[in-house]
Amino acid sequence: MAFNSPVWFNVGASGSRAPQCSACQPYRARVSSPFGLVEIGEIVERNLVGFPVYDSNGITLVVGTKHNGKKVVYRVSLANGSFIEATGDHLVSALRERRTTPTWERVDQLEIGMRLRLASHRRAILAGEYVAELETVKAVEFAQVASEGPSASTRPLDDFPLRFAEGDVDVSEAALAGWAQADGFVGQYQEGTNRSLTVEFEVANAEERAWVLQHIEAAFPGLHWHESAHPSLPNYRKICLYGEVLRPFVEKYGLLDRREHIRVPQSLWTAKPAAIRAYLRSVFQCDGYVTINGSTSHVEVAVISPKWIEDLQLLLASRGIYSKRFRKTEKRANREDLWVVSIAYHSERAVFSGEIGFIANDKQTKLHESLGIDGKICPDERHEEIVSVEVLGEEDVYDIQTLSGEYLSNNVTVHNCFILSVDDEMESILEWFKTEGLIFKGGSGSGLNVSSLRSSKEHLSGGGYASGPVSFMRGADSVAGSIKSGGTTRRAAKMVVLNSDHPDIREFIWCKAKEERKAWALGEQGYDMSLNGEAWQSIQFQNANNSVRATDEFMYAAVESKPWGLKAVKSGDVVETVDPRELLREIAQAAWECGDPGMQFDTTINDWHTCSNTARINASNPCSEYMHVDDSACNLASLNLMRFLHADGEFDVEKFRRAVQVTITAQEIIVGNSSYPTAKIARNANAMRQLGLGYANLGAVLMQRGLPYDSDEGRGYAAAITSAMTGEAYAQSARIAANAEVGPFEAYAVNRDPMLRVIGKHRDAAYQIPDDKVPASLLSAARQAWDDALTLGGVYGFRNAQATVLAPTGTISFMMDCDTTGIEPDIALVKYKKLVGGGTLKLVNGTVPAALRRLGYSEEVTTAITTYITAEGTIEGAPGLKADHLPVFDCAFKATKGERYISHMGHIRMMGAVQPFLSGAISKTVNLPETATVEDVAEAYVRAWQHGVKAIAIYRDGSKKTQPVSTSDQN
Repeated sequence: MAFNSPVWFNVGASGSRAPQCSACQPYRARVSSPFGLVEIGEIVERNLVGFPVYDSNGITLVVGTKHNGKKVVYRVSLANGSFIEATGDHLVSALRERRTTPTWERVDQLEIGMRLRLASHRRAILAGEYVAELETVKAVEFAQVASEGPSASTRPLDDFPLRFAEGDVDVSEAALAGWAQADGFVGQYQEGTNRSLTVEFEVANAEERAWVLQHIEAAFPGLHWHESAHPSLPNYRKICLYGEVLRPFVEKYGLLDRREHIRVPQSLWTAKPAAIRAYLRSVFQCDGYVTINGSTSHVEVAVISPKWIEDLQLLLASRGIYSKRFRKTEKRANREDLWVVSIAYHSERAVFSGEIGFIANDKQTKLHESLGIDGKICPDERHEEIVSVEVLGEEDVYDIQTLSGEYLSNNVTVHNCFILSVDDEMESILEWFKTEGLIFKGGSGSGLNVSSLRSSKEHLSGGGYASGPVSFMRGADSVAGSIKSGGTTRRAAKMVVLNSDHPDIREFIWCKAKEERKAWALGEQGYDMSLNGEAWQSIQFQNANNSVRATDEFMYAAVESKPWGLKAVKSGDVVETVDPRELLREIAQAAWECGDPGMQFDTTINDWHTCSNTARINASNPCSEYMHVDDSACNLASLNLMRFLHADGEFDVEKFRRAVQVTITAQEIIVGNSSYPTAKIARNANAMRQLGLGYANLGAVLMQRGLPYDSDEGRGYAAAITSAMTGEAYAQSARIAANAEVGPFEAYAVNRDPMLRVIGKHRDAAYQIPDDKVPASLLSAARQAWDDALTLGGVYGFRNAQATVLAPTGTISFMMDCDTTGIEPDIALVKYKKLVGGGTLKLVNGTVPAALRRLGYSEEVTTAITTYITAEGTIEGAPGLKADHLPVFDCAFKATKGERYISHMGHIRMMGAVQPFLSGAISKTVNLPETATVEDVAEAYVRAWQHGVKAIAIYRDGSKKTQPVSTSDQN
C-alpha cells in the first residue's frame, strides 16, 4: 500500500465558474432569503453586500451587486405554476429528463419538457422568532470573512451586521389587508351621504366577525366602526370604517387596486412570519376551501386575479409550503375564470394546518379530517417540468453574485452572475498561475477547464479581440516549466481541458503538435533530443496534458456527421459551424503525431457524479483519474494486488476486504490533517472528503493466473476485483458515517439522492459481471460489497463523496515492487526506462515464472523460457512454449524481435470492464504501434466513448523522438 500527495484541479478565480458575464434578472424577480422573497432590484439598489440568501445547499451570502442596463427578459413557466424570469444568458440548474444529472443551462436554450430544480421547503425566517437560524447566518458570514486572512479572523462577530428589510408590518394590519382584498370593499362611494374613504369587511359568521373586530381594535384603537346586518342572512355582517385616517393603511397595502389588479402587498414580502400567517389566514378563510374526494384531499384558494394567485403561491412557498397553480375555466355565462392555488400533498396540508389554517370551525374541522387520510410527502427538492418559455421583451435587469455561485429565485435554483470587468478576469487568470505554482511547489498536480475564457474570435468591450485560452495556456505552461514538482527533478503535472464547442477548439487541438514539430526540426539540426534536451526545453505546452471535453451530443454528431456549432463564450451565439467528424479526425491526427489531446466524455462523467446537486464536473487532475467538483482535492492511495494472492495463486478476498477497510479509514483521517494550497480547496476537501483508493499490478495478477489481458476471463476478473474494492470502500465510508460524532460528509444531505442513485448504478453493474468468468468467492464479494454499501449508505449516509480511482502509480509501483502499473498490462517483458536525471534502467518482468508454473510448465522448461526472454527481449520463439499460451504474455508494446502486442481495442475493452466500478476514472494509456493510422486513433476515441469510459489518452509508439519507456536500450 502506498499513498500519493493530494491532487487539485480547476483552480483560479474564474476557472471554476460558468461562463456568464452579463446574465441577470428584472427588478421584480424575487430572491429567496431567510427574511422573505426580496426583489433582486432592491438588493442591487441598496447594495446589500452581506445579505444572506438561499441556494440549493442552504444559506449563502451576496458578495456583489450590479445594475446591468436593458436586456431581453424571458419567462420560464413550470408545471406547478412556479416560474423564473431572467435574461437569455442566465444559467439555471436543469435536467434534460427525470432522474438525470442536473447541468447549468442558459435560459434561452431551455426546452419544453426539461426540468428545473425547485426547493420546496425554503422558509422565510425572522431573527426575533428564529434565533438559531440567525446565528447560523452570522456564523456563515463570519467564517467567510475569517477565511480571508488572519487580520479578518480577529474581528469581533458583532462587527458583521446582517442587512435585511425592516419588516415593520403589523400583524393586525396584515390580517385586515388580506380580508379587505378577499371579501371587502375599499374606495369612495359616488352616491349617498357618506362619500369619504371607506373600508368594508364582509363576514359570514360569528368567528369571522370576531377575527375582523379584534384586528380593527388592535390596528385602529378608538376608531369608530359601523356594522350592518343582512335582511335574509342572520349571521352576515358588513363592518365599515370611514375617514382619511385610513389613507396611510390603504396606500401602504395597495388596497385601492381591485379585482384583477389585486396583488400581495409589497410590504408583506419581507414581513414577520406572524404577519404573513395572518394575511394568508384571512385570504384562505374568505376565498379558500377544503375538498375531500375518496383518498385524495386538497386545500385550495380561488380568485379572479391571475397576478394575485401568482403572488399567493410564492407567499406560501416562503412559508415552506409547496403548491400548484392553475386556471379553472368558468363555463357559466357572465362569470370570470378562476385562478386556483391547490395544496395537495399530505405533508404540505399538515404544514398549512399548523402555520396558517382557517378561522371558522367548519373549514378547520374539514381540514383536520383531510389530514386523517394517508397521503404523500413532498420532497425537499422537486424537478418541475418546463411547460413554456416566452420572451417578455427588453427591460432593466440586475445582477447579484453570491459566495456559492448560485441562489434561489422563486425557490428555483439559478446560477449567480460573476460581476467581473476585463481587469477582474485578468486578475483571476494571474491568480490561476499563482495557485498552480504553489501546487507544483508542494509536489502535486492540478487540472483546469479553460472553456470559460473567451475565444480569440470574440470582441472585447474596449475594442479588438480576446486573446483566447491558448494564449494564456502559454503563460501557465511557462510557470509550470519553471517549477519542478516538489523541488525535485520531477516535472510539474497539469491537465488543461477545453470543451468541444469552444470557438478556439482547433487551435487547442493543434497547439501541442505544432510545437513538437519545432522540436523535431531542431533535432534534425543537431540539438539534443533527450528528455531534458535543448530541443524540448525550447518549445511550449510540454508541462501539461491536453484533453478535449466532449458531450454525447458531440460524439453522436461526429459519428453521424451532423453539423456542430462552436459557440461564443459570452453570448452563446454560434460563431462557426463545423463538421464534427472532421473535428474528431483532427483530434486523432494531432494525437497520432504527439499523443495529445486526449478526450474526456462529459455526459458519462456527470452521469456517474455523486455530488451533482452541488456542482457539475468540469475537469480532471493531470492523469484524468480524479474527476470531481472544481477547486477540490483527492487523497490517493494504492494497493499492490499481488500481495493478496495465496501460494496457489488464488485471490485472498477476505484479506483484500480488510486492507480496503483499513486504507479507507487511514485516508479519511488524512483528509482532516492535510494542508491545502488555497482556502477554497481546503473548504471543499473538508466538505466532501474525496478519496482515491486504487491498485497496481493488475497486469501481473492476470498474467500470474494465466489469463490473457485481452480476454473475457481477464476482464471479468479485473471487474470483480475493482467492484469488490470500491463497494467495500463505500461500505466502510458508510460505517464511519454511522458514528454519531463523525456523520456523513458535509455536502451529503443535499446530494443524498444523486449519490444513492450512483451507488445503485454501481450495484446493478456488479450483477452484470458474467458468473462463469470469475471464481465464486471473488464474485460473491464483488456483489455483497455493493449490497452492504447501498444498505448502510441509505441509513447512515457516506463519510466520503468518492472512494476510488485508478491512478497511474508510476513511481509508487517501483516502491511496491510491482511489475505493472495501475490497470496497465506490462509494456514489455523486457523494457528500458530513461531516467530524468540521466541513465537507463533495464526492467525484466518477474511474474513470468509463476505464470508458467500455473500453466503447467516444469521448472526446467520455465528456466529455459525465462532465460530466453532475458536474452532476446521477447517470449515469442521461446523453447517449449505452447502457442495457445502466447496471449497470456502479450504486452502493450511489440517487442523489438517480436510481432505480438495487445491491440488498442484490448486496452479499451479492459477500461470499459472496470469503469462501472470506480468513483472516478482510469489513468491509462491506450498504446498503439508505430504503424497505426489516424483512423485507428479516431476509432479508439469512438470505441472508448461507446464502452462507457470517462477519459482516454492514446500513445503511438515512436511518435516522439524520445520516450521514457521503450523495448530497446537504443534511442
